[in-house]
Amino acid sequence: MATTVKLGSLLIKTLSKPLANTIKARAKTNPKFKDFCIGVAQMYHRVDMGLKMRFLDYKIVEPIRPLNDIRAVELGSDFMSESIIFTVTALTIVGETWRTSRNSKNKSMALDDAVERLQSETSANEARIAQLSEALEAAQKELAFPQ
Repeated sequence: MATTVKLGSLLIKTLSKPLANTIKARAKTNPKFKDFCIGVAQMYHRVDMGLKMRFLDYKIVEPIRPLNDIRAVELGSDFMSESIIFTVTALTIVGETWRTSRNSKNKSMALDDAVERLQSETSANEARIAQLSEALEAAQKELAFPQ
């Protein structure tokens, strides 16, 4: 079972890479998706440059210049495709963690059930031993064997 799940997750990761490449190709040909990628890239560029400026203690005197469209399409499609790959990988890790947790919980519950069953059997055996001890004592008294 675990091998099947791991092979399935590997298959999903492998299929996500061609999907990412398709996204890159579509970003160059589809006008609406191209505009979307440009918007994503410009926002990413502004945030990235702003953080770099703050970390390097540069004073931002003039606004950050936007990327040209060709570079923005490249950056946006790269960002989108990497996001797809990251999301697929993260979901695979979360799924594997959930599956492992569920299996561990099932094993723990089975162990608890076994311990409970053994405790009840032990109690029943102790009660039976007590009954047999009483019967033995009664039989010894009846036969007048010295104890």
